[in-house]
Amino acid sequence: MEIKDLKQQDVFYWFEQLEQFPRESGNEKAVSDFLVKFAKERNLDVYQDDTYNVIIRKQATKGYENSPTIAIQGHMDMVCVKEDDSNHDFTKDPIELVVDGDYLKANKTSLGADDGIAVAYGLAVLDSNEIEHGPLELVITTQEETSMGGVSALDTSKITAKYLLNIDSEEEGEFTVGCAGGLEVRSTFKKEFESPNGEFVEIKISGLTGGHSGMEIDKYRKNGIKEIARIIYNLEDYRIASIHGGSKKNAIATNGYAIVEVKDSEKALEKLEEIKEIVMHEAKATDPDIKIEINKTKFDKDVLTKELSKNIVEFLYTIPYGLFNKDLELNTLTSSANIGILEEDDEKIEANAFVRSSIESEKQNYAHQIGTVALSHGAQISYENGYPGWEKEESSLIGLCQDTYKEITGKDSIVTTTHGGLECGFLKTALKDTEMISFGPNLSDVHTTREKVEIKSVERIYEFLIELLKKLK
Repeated sequence: MEIKDLKQQDVFYWFEQLEQFPRESGNEKAVSDFLVKFAKERNLDVYQDDTYNVIIRKQATKGYENSPTIAIQGHMDMVCVKEDDSNHDFTKDPIELVVDGDYLKANKTSLGADDGIAVAYGLAVLDSNEIEHGPLELVITTQEETSMGGVSALDTSKITAKYLLNIDSEEEGEFTVGCAGGLEVRSTFKKEFESPNGEFVEIKISGLTGGHSGMEIDKYRKNGIKEIARIIYNLEDYRIASIHGGSKKNAIATNGYAIVEVKDSEKALEKLEEIKEIVMHEAKATDPDIKIEINKTKFDKDVLTKELSKNIVEFLYTIPYGLFNKDLELNTLTSSANIGILEEDDEKIEANAFVRSSIESEKQNYAHQIGTVALSHGAQISYENGYPGWEKEESSLIGLCQDTYKEITGKDSIVTTTHGGLECGFLKTALKDTEMISFGPNLSDVHTTREKVEIKSVERIYEFLIELLKKLK
């Protein structure tokens, strides 16, 4: 199959049209205007807000006038990454599509099927005069990949749907009925200095497996920030000269680093080697490439006070971390916390912990546990960038989707929740009576230059979507 063959198909035609426009998060005006133009050319009712969210409405087909309203929902923005030797300019160049066997991908860039494929599905349905359906609302948001700023700014009173179909899941045959909300806990320690009077050791942790804190937190992988604190905690007497680790709030820290002042470096190295062997042994299964380096070093600046050093290390060592709760029925993750960033400058040391839960009360509970530990160790705290979860609930839509999928494919499906965030968290908070579900075709390596979508899976999900719209009469 070649690109010219794919373009003849409704969904891929509209996906290719979408790929002509820049749509990195925060740069969605052109693609948003394209969606408005699409609607106006077909005399469809359209709404565009100041954040460039778009809602397009289409009346029911004959015989479906009294059917419930259905929303097809996704986001227009994408994560833009490219290979080092690519000259692609995401502010103006179209994404170059490539057929690679059974998959569609891009030439040395991310593809943007997350979540352009949802937009393409919606446009294909709205453009057709043959698909049977009730009143439709295509709800396409912006800034999902960075802040969910689009959906958080959306006037949800514009949405009247009884059923909302979020097409932002990445594995065919999975119907998602819940997602985690998130909340950052930022703990800041103001630096207080003393003159050094001892010797120094350097501790480096690297090579940890890491992973996405929403998807891999249940794998019990070591966290470089937690482990650097644990190693220092086992010293009898110390003062911190430097300490940092991690790189992203939603990633399990793969590294940790510290320079520590001790009274007797030889005695300290002996103790540190003991702890090193313990950590290395524990990490054999989860982090086989772990590397811990411990050496004498020199440091010619002031160090943190003994009290502050102790407070920082004990805070990092004791804060709630890891998987807290699971949905035993679905065997999915419910609540967790990760510490992804520990950074310092001349004036402060700052730790960023990220709590996830599909249950709002649990999200708040664990965030405040972390905050309480921080406060008790002398830190200033702030709670930032919170967004709501989507708690699992019973819905007639679930069974209908499963039955329809089996009818179309002959295969069973599963019902699940995700520990990542979905826009359904925001939407469900406002649209409490709207039944929601999330699904999608098979995507892999999203947010990378290896991103691809399975062609046949896109076709199957489109066939499923058409049949589902018909059955929601």
